[in-house]
Amino acid sequence: MRVTAIILIVLCLAAVGGLGYLYMNSRLTVEAAGCIAADAVTERETFDRLKAEALGETLAGTVFQPPEDATAENSLFYTYTLRVTNHTFLKAEVIEISLTPMSGDWLQTGGTEAADLQPGKSTELTATLLSAKGGHQVREATVTYYFWGIPFSTKVTCK
Repeated sequence: MRVTAIILIVLCLAAVGGLGYLYMNSRLTVEAAGCIAADAVTERETFDRLKAEALGETLAGTVFQPPEDATAENSLFYTYTLRVTNHTFLKAEVIEISLTPMSGDWLQTGGTEAADLQPGKSTELTATLLSAKGGHQVREATVTYYFWGIPFSTKVTCK
């Protein structure tokens, strides 16, 4: 009986150690894959729709400041692409991108759709920012994801 108890304790400690190792080594790598700037004049329909949704509070995204003064002539769309790679044996759940706004940024779309990433796989996620002309395109992105319901986040500079 005593031998069985010792074996069970050793097995339990090994299982807890294995889970701890798996948890501590669960990580994603996030790389900035690029930024594409597009003039809002060439995307006028999209600009008008996003502005109306932001002012009507129906936008599926984040409004940093209401784009009341925004016109297509003084606005740019920045589309940021991030490459995410899962280096674990666990599925990464609900991967989201949140851009840190700067002065002149009106809203962000995309990046808020929940995406899951299977073990050992890579994917590219995008987020689009509507911003005033005259600024620069460098932004900091926070990528949030979950392993077994526990949140993690990584910050990356997008250029």
